[in-house]
Amino acid sequence: MGKKINEQLEYRVKKENGEEIRIIIDADELNKTVKAAKAGKNESDKMFLRIQADDGTTEDVPVKLSQLRSMLKDIEMDKPLVPKGLSKYLVDMTYYFAKRGTKIKLEGRDHEIEKIWFYLSQKRQNNVFLVGEPDVGKTAICREIIRQISTNECPKEFYDSRVLMLNPEAILKITNNVKLALVIKALTTFMVRNKESIILYIDDALDMLTHENLWVLLETIITKYNIPIITTCLDKNMEEYFLEIDSISKYINIIYVDAPELDEIYPMIKNFIKKKEKEYGIKASEEIVKFGIFTSGLSDSISVNPGNVVNVFEKAFLEAKRKEKEELDKISILSCYDTYLKLYEKLTLNEKRKIAYHEAGHYIANIKSNYRKDAKIAFVSILPMMNFMGVNWFYEQDGQDVIMSKEYFMDDLVTDLAGRVGEMRVTKKFDAGASSDLKHANSMAKAMILQFGFSEKDNNKNRYYDYTDLVLLSEAKKEQIDKEVQELIDEAYRRAEKIISENEELLEIIAEKLLENEILTGEQLEDICKNTAKRIISLRLEDG
Repeated sequence: MGKKINEQLEYRVKKENGEEIRIIIDADELNKTVKAAKAGKNESDKMFLRIQADDGTTEDVPVKLSQLRSMLKDIEMDKPLVPKGLSKYLVDMTYYFAKRGTKIKLEGRDHEIEKIWFYLSQKRQNNVFLVGEPDVGKTAICREIIRQISTNECPKEFYDSRVLMLNPEAILKITNNVKLALVIKALTTFMVRNKESIILYIDDALDMLTHENLWVLLETIITKYNIPIITTCLDKNMEEYFLEIDSISKYINIIYVDAPELDEIYPMIKNFIKKKEKEYGIKASEEIVKFGIFTSGLSDSISVNPGNVVNVFEKAFLEAKRKEKEELDKISILSCYDTYLKLYEKLTLNEKRKIAYHEAGHYIANIKSNYRKDAKIAFVSILPMMNFMGVNWFYEQDGQDVIMSKEYFMDDLVTDLAGRVGEMRVTKKFDAGASSDLKHANSMAKAMILQFGFSEKDNNKNRYYDYTDLVLLSEAKKEQIDKEVQELIDEAYRRAEKIISENEELLEIIAEKLLENEILTGEQLEDICKNTAKRIISLRLEDG
């Protein structure tokens, strides 16, 4: 950005001979130069600015068109677009980003951003509703649109656009109904008059349903005036409210924002991490960043999504700075999950060991399964999480072909029950600690017989039972179904015992590593498995 001098800007540019000179540009002059550029020119093409030296001579200095546009935006951003009387209700986000906002580009959402520009560029129905679960990054995408406009990284037709954020909360603070109606009317008039140069941003579309006047404003803008809008909405709210309102549902464009895969989160937050490293003077290795991503589900939010991950690192960097550390470490990240750590610290060593063998049993059964190739492990933790004393954090691999066969679900049952089998190596007896695993395994076994048609009995093959059918079944039929369910559970348990028995050394190594580290990432666990396999093969070769 140039240095402001009254209504002009001072810049330093390089001449063709490499000499750096100072130029002072008038806004009107600059505007004429930019508009004189042909529409088809590339942003990297050079234009010429005619400057006058102190001795009165003139010289044409080559400057890229993109730099000229940036210079012009510097000047334009000092001119408020929203009248002072409405500035409480409409916030110029483009101005904010140009002056003080983040310059960090959002990675990993190119597809969604491209669709947004497509919809906003339409003359009619030029609105976008970003729909998804909490923390998937809907607001971050909106902020990227604002950032791109503030830096001229947007499509050319939006170079002169301003993104104005509507503030429903401020509007609803107006208690006088007459004044409220006047403000709504003034906002509408202003936006209609400037519809060619603004994009209206509403942080949460649901806010527009909190008052009749706000709803009428939204409906009118979308269906009558075609003012470009970008807003966000939760899945459930879109289904329950907006799609149920005929007067607006057919006019809105929905872009679903899915939760990214775990391996997609790192590129998304990489620039954020760099910013925090610079801000706090603390380094964060790629390994520790992945550790923070994989374990972010231990926070108050169970979501391993960009928004939640960013919150974890905000706290972790602050904690590392407070402890005067030069590098972000596991302790700094784990400090974000204080509630769980306090509970963990109350456990005895034997209780921790039981949890470690239990989780190691789950992990080994999963990696030894033949049909659950889609279920990959992000991390295994013996720290308490939600209602569990330990956890195997699974995630599905994008694009992995999965056949939901009987064998697939049997592997699922085996994985459920292998935790209890692993735990038995320590306790030598059953306790109630595996109740959630048993509940899931029994529910799955019942579904295999009642809903998926996997019964092996001649008089029950290819059957599907709904709740009404179950009530009407005879006692004999219910007993037969219950027997089949038990047979599936028994078979899965025997297979779990076999897998654990064949991998006792690996079970012990992983369990003891969990006791030492509390959390092991998927990559660390894969390394342990590879090293253990190599050592076992080497020992067998030595024995002949």
